[in-house]
Amino acid sequence: MDIITLFRRTARRNADRVFASDSAATVTYAQAEARSDAIAAALASAGVSEGEPLGLCAPDSVELLLVIIGAWKAGALPALIDPRTPECDLSYFVDDVGAKLTACVPELSDRLRSAGSGELVDLTELAGTSGVSGFKTRHGPDSPLYLSYTSGTTGMPKGAILNSGPVTLGTACIAERLGLTKEDVLLATTPTSSSFQLVAALMPAIHVGAGLALVAGTRAEQFTSVAAQRAASVLVAYPLTLSDVVNLEDRKGYKFRLALSGGSPLAPRIKRDYRSRLNISLIESYGQSEFGGFMALGHPAMDERSLSGFVGRSLPDRPAIICDRNAEEVPAGQWGEVIVPAGYFAGYKNKTEATAETLKGGVLHTGDLGIADGDGYLKVLGRTRELADAERRRGFLRDAEDAYYEHPDVKHATVVSGPQGRIEAFVELLPGRNTTGDQIAEFAAPNIPKGLRPERTTVLETMPRSFSGKADRRHLEQQVTS
Repeated sequence: MDIITLFRRTARRNADRVFASDSAATVTYAQAEARSDAIAAALASAGVSEGEPLGLCAPDSVELLLVIIGAWKAGALPALIDPRTPECDLSYFVDDVGAKLTACVPELSDRLRSAGSGELVDLTELAGTSGVSGFKTRHGPDSPLYLSYTSGTTGMPKGAILNSGPVTLGTACIAERLGLTKEDVLLATTPTSSSFQLVAALMPAIHVGAGLALVAGTRAEQFTSVAAQRAASVLVAYPLTLSDVVNLEDRKGYKFRLALSGGSPLAPRIKRDYRSRLNISLIESYGQSEFGGFMALGHPAMDERSLSGFVGRSLPDRPAIICDRNAEEVPAGQWGEVIVPAGYFAGYKNKTEATAETLKGGVLHTGDLGIADGDGYLKVLGRTRELADAERRRGFLRDAEDAYYEHPDVKHATVVSGPQGRIEAFVELLPGRNTTGDQIAEFAAPNIPKGLRPERTTVLETMPRSFSGKADRRHLEQQVTS
C-alpha cells in the first residue's frame, strides 16, 4: 500500500468531489490528479531524483498540497519548512534538509537565500504547471513520504524520515477508527508543515475521498464561518484551538459531527465541554513525529475513561506498550515508558547516533511516560525525564494542569517547571472573568499533590502559542522566577 496508488484510486472513484479548498481556490480530486501529474513531470525535468529531498516553504494553500502530491509522484522527499520559522532557526532547517531545489512563495525567497538555500523555484508557478497527464509514478511503499521534524524539546528538532507504506497503513487505521466517509469535510486548523495535519487530516481524507478545508493561521471566530460555508463535519485541531472553539458564544451555523485533538495531552474538561455544549465527541490522539500516525486513538463512542484523561486503545498497525527500564511490559496500572515495536520511522536525517538511541533494542523508545489499564486504554503522563521528579512530587505536571482547567473561569492553562524545579502555572481566563491567580490556585489545590502545587499562578491576557498553535512552553519556562 502506498499513498499515490491510493490517491489515484480515490480520484477515479470520486473525480468530481472536492478534494481541498482554501480562501482562494478549490480543486476536485480529478483536478488534483491531473495537476499533480504535471507538477511531478516538471520536477523530474528539473532533475529531482528519487529519494531526493525537495524543500517546501509556503503558507497553507491548495497549491502547497498539490506540490506535495506531485513530489510524491516524482519520488521526492517533501521537506516542509514552516514559513514562520524565526531567522535564528531557519538556517538550521535549510542546512539539515539539504535540498538542491526548494519550492517557495516569492516573498520568502530572500529569507531562504540568506539562510543558505540552494536553487529556488516559485511554488505558485510550479503548482500551475499544466499540459501533462498520466505521469508514470516513481512512488511505492518503500518511497520516502515526508521529513517530519520533532518539536525540539530536547535540543534542536530532528527530522524523522517517514516511508509511504507504514504511514499509508497507519492513516488507513485512523480513517477507520474515526468512521470517515466521502461525505465528510475535515477542517484542518493546524499547518501543513505539521506532521499532525498530514496524518490526521490530509491522508485520512484521501483514503475515503473526503474533502479538506485549509484554515491554519486564522482565529476560531474566522474559521468557524468557513466551517459553516464548507459544511465541515470534522474539526482537526490542537488543544488550545479546541478550547477556543467550544467557548465561542456565536455558533455561526457550523455543525461538526466530531472533533479530533493531537499534539499534546488534552484536559478532560475540554472533552466534557464538547459533549455537553456541542453534543459531539472530542477524540484524543497520541502520536509522535517518528510515526506518521498515532500509537493510540480514542473512539467516537466515548466512554468515561476517555473523559477522565485516557486517550484510547492502540491502533492495530503500531501497538503501544508500557515498559520498565529493561523494555519489559509492566502490569496494568503501573507507570512506564511507552515503547512501540513496529510501524515507526526509518531514521533521523543526518543524526545516526540519535537514531540508534531511539531505536535501541529493535523497538522505538518514545521518551514518554504512560499508564495503561487492563483493557489497553492508554494515558500519557509526561516525559521520561520527569520520572524522578514525578516520584518525588507524587504526580506529573499534567495532573496540575488538568486540575487548573477544572476552574470554570479558565479558558487555557499551562503548568511548567523552571529553574531548580520551581513549578508555576499560567492561565488565560474566559472573556469577562476577573478571577485572580490566587483564587484559581486555591480552587485547584485539593486535586493536586502537595509537592506538585504551583508556587505562583499568573493570569495572562493571552496564552502564548508557538507558530504551530501549541502552548509555547519554552517561552513560559523562561518566565518562571528562579
